[in-house]
Formats: sequence, structure tokens, C-alpha cells
Amino acid sequence: MLIYIVKRLLLFIPTLFLVSCLAFFLKNNVPSDPVETLLSLQGVDESKEEFSEAYDAKMIEMGMNLPLFYFTIQSQYTSWLDSYEEENSTKRFATELANKKYKKTDILKLISTISQLQDREKRALFICQHPQEVIERLNRPQLASLNADTKSNIRSIVDEMEISKVKWHYPNVSWHGLKNQYHRWASNFIKGNFGVSLIDAQPVFKKVWGSMKWTLILLILSLTIAALVSFVLGIYNGVNQDSKFDRWSNSILFLFYSIPKFWLATMMIIFFTTVEYGTWTNIFSSVGDWPATTGFFDIIIESANKLILPILVIVIPDVAYLSSLIRASIIEENSKEYIKTARSKGIPKRQIILRHLVPNSLIPTITLLAGVIPGALGSSLIIEVIFNIPGIGRLMFESIRMADWAIVFPIIMIVSTVTIIVFLIADILIAWLNPKIKLG
Repeated sequence: MLIYIVKRLLLFIPTLFLVSCLAFFLKNNVPSDPVETLLSLQGVDESKEEFSEAYDAKMIEMGMNLPLFYFTIQSQYTSWLDSYEEENSTKRFATELANKKYKKTDILKLISTISQLQDREKRALFICQHPQEVIERLNRPQLASLNADTKSNIRSIVDEMEISKVKWHYPNVSWHGLKNQYHRWASNFIKGNFGVSLIDAQPVFKKVWGSMKWTLILLILSLTIAALVSFVLGIYNGVNQDSKFDRWSNSILFLFYSIPKFWLATMMIIFFTTVEYGTWTNIFSSVGDWPATTGFFDIIIESANKLILPILVIVIPDVAYLSSLIRASIIEENSKEYIKTARSKGIPKRQIILRHLVPNSLIPTITLLAGVIPGALGSSLIIEVIFNIPGIGRLMFESIRMADWAIVFPIIMIVSTVTIIVFLIADILIAWLNPKIKLG
């Protein structure tokens, strides 16, 4: 057992590493500039002379001047950047263009032309990530002072760059050690330092943890209820196969399992939170503001009436799914020879069910239950949005809508970590319940 747990933990590390790499590189390829965003939140005006210095200082503070990863597979047309010594904004501009396969001579020619402009104009152009963006910025009011010849010269350089882009290359591998952006980002994540929001500059950990409590309450209550109801219903239907109750309940459960959660949530709100269809249907509190309390149990007590509907929306399809699987497992186990032998020996039915039938039927069910937990965590996004619950699902939805990627990717990492841990616990429970299974 111990060897198996160690093996699973060793698998846990590369899985989480691959997920973190995916989240990190997605974070670095979204169409936004976190440095510029944070400076604007701090009140640093882009048109002021000190913006360039502040931009470079913030880049160094955030570690964005470092290489992206432990090693870099560079192309022939970007290898010259290692020895290119300029201020951060200029080198960053050169790097952006080089990564897009523009030639070194063309890039340096464009940089040389822009460098002859005034500081304010240089800052406005060196922030660009593409030559076409340079052309677009030439029409902005802050660059209105540029004369027509200069603008024409820049446009002609950009046109030449597009024509003479690199067509082929050979790779160069460079090792950067631990001083890279990924290592810094992953280390901060392990320490709980997720950075700050790009919307209000609030610590990401504070916002995520404040929302996590609501999601945990929703999941713990819904999964506990779903598991209890499913086990009772599944075991009863499995033992009493083809009874009248079994047939009716299976039909109803199949119907509930077929209903999408977002549609069920919408119908619940329409018919059970308003007086539009009669005063008798106005049973629950309408979807609206939730209490600002921070205590775990205080949230449950003060929001009990509002939590009933979202919990029902999560519970009903999960009960339909789990109870059907438990029923099938009970029926399969009930047909085995050792159960027939136990009956022939006169062992009471209750004892057979509790000591033999149920424990052996739980083994496949635990694996399925482990899959329900991450699924419930994922479905909480739409449920929290519909019911306006301030959990991580709604926080992630709002962050994506507002392009606050500093919050989105830590949530992805948290959900991935929880999913891996849940499946690890499920495997350990299966090995504990049935030592005959040789795992690994």
C-alpha cells in the first residue's frame, strides 16, 4: 500500500507540472499587457515622461525581464537577442518582432528610426507587439506632432519587413537555470502568492479565498446530500430489482439525468422565486445579494433559504447518475456465487447486504464518486453565475469577461490540484477496501 501511494504521489508531480506549464504559457499569450495595466491602476499616466522608467522598473519587479522557462529553443533569427543590450522597453520590442520572424536588420532599422523621436513618442511605439500596431498608433492623438515624412518612413520600413520575413531557420537551445519567469511564478503559487488582480490591484489570494468558501459550502452540502440519497436509493433498488418502485424511480431518475443543469436552474428560479405563476410558487428567496459575512457556518445559517435551490440543481442530476450506477453494481454483485452461498447457509438477508453486498459494491462506486466531485466543481461555474453566488465559478466568469487573467489561471491550477488529489484519495480507498486488488 505504501509503495503504491508513493508511486501515485510521484505521478502527481509531473501531472501538476504539465498543468502548470499549460496555465503559465496560456497566461503569457493572452492579448494583454499586465505591466501597463498595473501602472494605470497605480495612476501612472502613459503620456508622462516617467512612464518608460516606471514601466521598466515594474517589469523587473514582476520578473518579466527574465527568460520564460528553464531553457529556450531559440530560432536562428532570435539568437542575436542574447547579446542585444538595450533598455527593457527597447529589448522587449525587439524580442516581440524577432519572435514573429522579422529579420534582425529590419528590426534594428525600425528601432533606430523610432529612437530618434521624442521620449513620449518612443514610449508609445515601443509598447507595440507587432509592426502593424506601430502603423495603427501613428494615427493616435499623442503622435499627432510627428511630421508626414517620419510617418511615411516608418510605414515603408514596416512594408519592407513584411516582405523580407525569415522563411526558414535552425534551432538553438539555451539553458537559463532557475532564473526564469515560470520558476518564479510556480514558486509564488506554492507559497500562496498569486499576485494582484489586473482590475482593482487587490491580492489574488484574498479574492480567490473569499470566493472559495462559497464554492466549498455549495459542494460539501450538495455532494453529501447526493451521496447519502444515492447510496440509500441505489442499494434499495438494487436489492429490490424490478419492483414497482424500482421501475418508477429509474424512469424519473433518467428524466432528471437528461435535464441540463443550466436549464433546470433557470426553471427553478422562474417557478419557485416569483409570484408570477401564483403566490404558492414563491417558496424560496429570489436570486439577489448574498450576505457579506465571512464565517463558514455563518454563511450557511444566513443563506440557508437561498442555498436550497442551487444545491437541488446540483444534487438532482448527481443522484440520478450515482444511484443508477450503485444499483447496477449491487445487481451485479448480488448475482455472484458467494452471495448465493451465503443465502444457502441461512445468513440473514440484512447481514448479507451490510457485510458482503454493500462493501464489495462500493469499490467501483468510489471511483465514480471521485469523478463526480471535479464535475460538480466544474458545473459550479454556471450554477454560481445563474444564482449570483459569489464563489470561484462566478469569480472566474467575471475575470474572463474582464480579462483579469491574474485570477483565471490560479483558479485553473486550484481546480486541477483538487481533481488530482480527489482521484488519488479514491485509489487509496479502493486499495483499502479490497486488499486483493494489486494496484500499480
